[in-house]
Amino acid sequence: MNIRIRRSQPGTEAEFVTGLEWLFDPPGSRPPDWDRGRAVKRTVQVLASENAALFEARSPQDQLVGVASVYLDILSVRFGRRASIEDLAVHPEWRRQDVGAEHGADYVFLESGISRTEAHHFYLRQGANHAAAAFRWTVGHNR
Repeated sequence: MNIRIRRSQPGTEAEFVTGLEWLFDPPGSRPPDWDRGRAVKRTVQVLASENAALFEARSPQDQLVGVASVYLDILSVRFGRRASIEDLAVHPEWRRQDVGAEHGADYVFLESGISRTEAHHFYLRQGANHAAAAFRWTVGHNR
C-alpha cells in the first residue's frame, strides 16, 4: 500500500472535519453537542497554530483515508517535548491496513475511546502499552 501522509493546508478544513466524523461510526458515537460548523472553525484555528498540525493520509488515487491532529502540548521533565495525538481517524473501508501507523517518532501519547477495541489492538501491534487511565469531563458551557 502506498499511502501518502501530508500536512493539511488552509482550505481543506471541511474535508478534515469529514474525516473526524468517521470516529462517530460504531463503535464510536457522535458527541451530544457536535456542531460541524463549529468544528470547521476550530480546524481553521488549529491550522493557524504554531504548536499544532493536522495531517491527512491519502490513497494512491488521492482519496482521504485518514486524518490526525497533533499538538505540542507540554515540555515534560522526564520525556522532553511531547506531541499528543488528539484525533486519529481512518476511513472505515481502510481500517486494518496500517493507515494509522507512525513512523520515526520517539514518544507518542494517545488516548482512545474505551469501546474502540480494534483500534487498541492496532496500537498494541505498533508497540504501545496501556500506560494510564484517562478521565475527562466538560466544565462550564464555554467551548
